Amino acid sequence: MIPVKPATIFWRCLGVCMLMACAQMAGCAKRLPRTQETDSGSGSSPVELARLEFAKGQPAKALELLTRLLASQPDLPEALLERARCEIALGKNPAALADLDRLLGGRTQLTEGLYERGMLLAKTGEKERSKSDLRQAMAQDVMLELYLNWRGLDDSLESRLRAEPGPWLIEFGQLAEAEPNNPTIFLLRGLCHLVDGEKNLKRESFVLAEVDFTRAINLFKANPMLQQSYDTWANRAFVRAFLGKEAEAEEDKREAFSRLPTPEHGREVAERISQAKSRSKELR
Repeated sequence: MIPVKPATIFWRCLGVCMLMACAQMAGCAKRLPRTQETDSGSGSSPVELARLEFAKGQPAKALELLTRLLASQPDLPEALLERARCEIALGKNPAALADLDRLLGGRTQLTEGLYERGMLLAKTGEKERSKSDLRQAMAQDVMLELYLNWRGLDDSLESRLRAEPGPWLIEFGQLAEAEPNNPTIFLLRGLCHLVDGEKNLKRESFVLAEVDFTRAINLFKANPMLQQSYDTWANRAFVRAFLGKEAEAEEDKREAFSRLPTPEHGREVAERISQAKSRSKELR
């Protein structure tokens, strides 16, 4: 059998439409201030140098740099957040929680810190505190722009989901549990189910994807401040075509076409749905 190349998930155009709506909403996400002080030798700030070490898989070196910086500037928000990330990577959860508590003391509008602490609290079993932090973070970051950037998904969502969907399903589930009225998280979780279903040809995964995309669509409809993009409709059309629901898939395709940014996107959507129809009998 000739291997079938995985279909491209529809996501990238979502951000453009959603961020326009987000700018109109109260409680937009709050980014941490970026440090300007630079190291005389490298021309980079100590925090940037620590990030580079962390990215190279050297959290201990990054931790050393940040601890040295915090000795002279003990309340520098960006350094506290980055040190907490290093401590989590090194399994030093109590130290990380102490840094995050210090970071967020009187600064609960710092969305990135709320996400970091919320996920850490989920790991340590403090579910109610975790939900509170994640709920507050998503209230400030309705379109999850900061979340996607924080997790490195803003420019590599599809490749990250295809590489290892399981952990993302867990994390998206935690976010959905904390804030069940955020449409973006259901779209993300639906994409994760879609990728898993396409990879393993599991009917159950496609069914779960359809449920999540339907939830996202209904939440978008219920909130007129959120502009609906074609992405959710196009993805649900693909899922329904794979499930053999051809009439429903065609209806979703029409909805997607009514929201297309360019005709080229329409050709891609049509090709993708046609591919799904041809493969519907492969599902287990």
